[in-house]
Amino acid sequence: MHSSARILAFPTRGTFVGRTSEDVQRLATEYLNFDCAERSESLEDSCLRDADVILAICAELASRMNSRPGDVAKEAEAIYNRLDQNKGRIGLFDDCDYLRGESALLAGAACRLLGRRDDAELWFDRAEAGYRHTINPVASLARVSFERMAQHYDMHRYERVLAVVPSLMKTFELLAMRRYELKTRFLEAMALKNLDRTADALGRLEALPDTSYLAEDMTLYGMVVANRAELLSASGRSAEAIETLRVALANGSLTSQPLVAAHLKVAAAEYLRRQNNLGLAAELLRGAVGDYLALEMTTYVAYYRVLLAETLIALSRNREAEWEILAALPTIDSEKMVPEGFAALSLLRESVRRRTADVGALRAVREQLQAK
Repeated sequence: MHSSARILAFPTRGTFVGRTSEDVQRLATEYLNFDCAERSESLEDSCLRDADVILAICAELASRMNSRPGDVAKEAEAIYNRLDQNKGRIGLFDDCDYLRGESALLAGAACRLLGRRDDAELWFDRAEAGYRHTINPVASLARVSFERMAQHYDMHRYERVLAVVPSLMKTFELLAMRRYELKTRFLEAMALKNLDRTADALGRLEALPDTSYLAEDMTLYGMVVANRAELLSASGRSAEAIETLRVALANGSLTSQPLVAAHLKVAAAEYLRRQNNLGLAAELLRGAVGDYLALEMTTYVAYYRVLLAETLIALSRNREAEWEILAALPTIDSEKMVPEGFAALSLLRESVRRRTADVGALRAVREQLQAK
C-alpha cells in the first residue's frame, strides 16, 4: 500500500449494527403484534429506525396480503409516513428510498385488492418515486408495472393487459423473477378468458400447474385451479370441471387461504347455477360472501350478495334475498359501483321497500356491477 494511502471507514447502521437476524425477526413480530394505536413510542422508534427491521415487517405484511389486506394497507401506510418524515436518516445509501418504495407498493397492492382503485394508483405513483432513486430500480419498477397491469385487469381493460404482457414477461424472464413471470402468465390467461378466447385461456392455465414455483404459492395455485375448472365447464368438459373443484375444495392447504377459498366457492357456485342446482349454489355463495367480508373486500361482498339474492329469488326465498340486497346497497352507494341516477337501482330500492323484489331490476344491477 502506498504511504499516502488511507483506509476509509465504511458507514455502518449505527446502534443497530449488532442486531442478529433473530433479533430483527423478533422485533418485527413484536411490532406487528400490536395495533397501530396501541404501540408504544419506544417500540416504534426501535423498529422504524432500523432498515433491517422495516424490511422484515414488510416481508411479513406481504405474506398477509391475501388474508388481511385491510391491515396491510393500514400498516404499510404508517411505515411510509414514518419514512417520509425521516428522509435520508434511515439505513445506508438508498435504503430509505427503497423502503419507501416497498411500503408504498404494499399499500397500493392492498388497496387494489380492497377495490380502492384511486388510492391504489396514488400508492403506485409513490412506489415508483421511491424506487427511481435507488441504484438499480429495474426489478422493483417491474413489480409496480405488474400491479398496474393487475389493476387494468380489475377494471376490465383486458386488451391493455394483453398489450403489456410481452414486455413485462421479457423483463421477468431476464431477471429470473419466476414467481412474477407465472403471475403475469396467469393474468394473460384471465384476460383471454374474459375476451371469450376460452381455448387460448385454458391452454395457458393447463401449462402452469407443472411448475414447482406455482406449487409454492397456494393463493396463485388456487386461483389457477378455480379458473381452470370454470374454463373446463365452458368448454363442455363438465365432468373434469366438477372433479377439479371437488378435489380443490377438499384440499385443506387451499381452503385455509381465505381468498382462495372464496374464489373456489364462487367458481363452484357458478357451475352449479348453470346446472340449475340452485340450493347448493346459494350455500356456496353465502360462504364466499363471508370469506370476502372477513377480507374486507367490500366491493366483492356487494356483488356476490346481489348474485346470491338473485339465486335466492329463483328458489322462492324472497325474504332472504331482500336481506342480502339491503346489506349490499350501502356499499354500492358509498363505492359508487353504479352510475349516478341508474334507474334499475332506484327500482330495486323501491321494490325491496315494498317487499316485492323486482327480479328485472336486480338482474340489471348485477350486470352493471359485473361490468364495473
